[in-house]
Amino acid sequence: MYHYDRLPYESNPFSETHPRFLAMLGELFHIPVAPPERCRVLELGCAAGGNLIPMAWHLPDSEFVGIDLEDGQVREGQGLISELGLANIRLAQGDIMQLGEELGQFDYIIAHGVFSWVPEVVRQGTFALYKKLLKPHGIGYISYNARPGWHVRGMVREMLLYHTRGIEDPLASLNAAMDFIGMYAQTLKTQPGPLAQHLLLELEGLKKAHPSYIYHEYLEANNQPLLVSEFLAQAESHGLKYLCECQLEGMFPSHLGEQATAFLDGLEDTSSHEQYLDFFNHRTFRQSLLVHDGLEPDYDIDLGRLEAWSCASNLAPPAKLALRKAEPQEFVTLDGKAVAVSDPLTRAMLAILYQHYPSALPISDLLEQGRAMLQAAHGKKPLSVQESWHGELFNLYANCLVQLSSRSLDYSNQLAERPCLNALARTWVKQGARNIPTIWHQSLNTDPFSMRVLALLDGQHTRAALLDTLFAEVQSGTLVLEGVSRDAGKLRLLLAANLDRLLALFAHNGVLSAEC
Repeated sequence: MYHYDRLPYESNPFSETHPRFLAMLGELFHIPVAPPERCRVLELGCAAGGNLIPMAWHLPDSEFVGIDLEDGQVREGQGLISELGLANIRLAQGDIMQLGEELGQFDYIIAHGVFSWVPEVVRQGTFALYKKLLKPHGIGYISYNARPGWHVRGMVREMLLYHTRGIEDPLASLNAAMDFIGMYAQTLKTQPGPLAQHLLLELEGLKKAHPSYIYHEYLEANNQPLLVSEFLAQAESHGLKYLCECQLEGMFPSHLGEQATAFLDGLEDTSSHEQYLDFFNHRTFRQSLLVHDGLEPDYDIDLGRLEAWSCASNLAPPAKLALRKAEPQEFVTLDGKAVAVSDPLTRAMLAILYQHYPSALPISDLLEQGRAMLQAAHGKKPLSVQESWHGELFNLYANCLVQLSSRSLDYSNQLAERPCLNALARTWVKQGARNIPTIWHQSLNTDPFSMRVLALLDGQHTRAALLDTLFAEVQSGTLVLEGVSRDAGKLRLLLAANLDRLLALFAHNGVLSAEC
């Protein structure tokens, strides 16, 4: 039973579904894919278009079609499309089982958060639709929960389904589930066993999750995790072939040790290889890419091809960049996770990329600039550093920590005197969305203070005027900040620091515009 009218699924951008992301994986494995700038994209289960609309806004010469079963969500998305004046996208209410060739063919087809959550007949219908609507060199994306790793989450689902049995109203069911999650988490804190601690981690994560995720993942009637071997067998029965996972790192067994690596190397078929990888990695979720069974991907990855591509990186370098020794230094992701980088040239390249983000710079040019930085750090001494940037940069890409592109992309990250949100971000802020889509199809997660700053970025206010407004609103109580000093001077300094941080963040992630 669908309850999207009462608990609409959170509609956000998913970077792994973007045609630029999918095209790069196709090119890596020698699939002659359509360029992201001129392609057709279909999304099944598009909700209110939170994933598809930003693609259409940033890629005006491509065409996008979204289908969702819930008419209310579709109408909401249509309103956003109308407000943005987009002519290259349409959303429509529809049932996967009733779709066909009237939609035309597509270079990329996406089904994120759909496949595990529909009945078996719809899953088979999804495969049939991919086979019918994918162009000869098209790529299909399907995400799904993976067995057996998902079984721990399945335990939580069984408990919540039992606890909420007999509750018909979805909001009441969700509230009961949240009460149980809080109570059960407290009991687990007194239990030292590994399973109890694993379950506790799951529950603590659920406390921070969006309510719609909890309901549709744990309380909906359908949620069927699959063995990847089952998924691939079903796909093959419909004339589809496995290409890869979105996160390539999970396809390589080197981190599992010599014994597991030797065992996996001895497996002849892809299905068994992927299944045992799931066993060894305890994988709970997959984002699998499919192509027509007549295509022959080339999995012999030539890292020398990197120099023909471009790269973008939002990894923040350390305050003091070390370029003279090959020892690990930590870079930091947008969400605060540390990433160790050992190769000095790679560190130099990442520092340059961060300075120019969100632009994607040609790696050939980047190498020249990086080597010049290394030479400057060494002074007059000749460089004796053993370059290992190919492997390290590709490893970062395989872990979705940097972006590769077949062409360079030039975006400004300069802050105007009167900052202005781009039209896409303004529309997101206007509807109260807390996740602002970036140029690279990621989400900037916001809090009430940053949302207020975003709302003020209409191109009419200088930085000083923005600070005055925020200061007045906090002092009057219109804008509430917890734990701030009552001293006016200290408050102003705190607000100034936070405003500057946010303005730099918005400019750096390409959500500002040169013109309003």
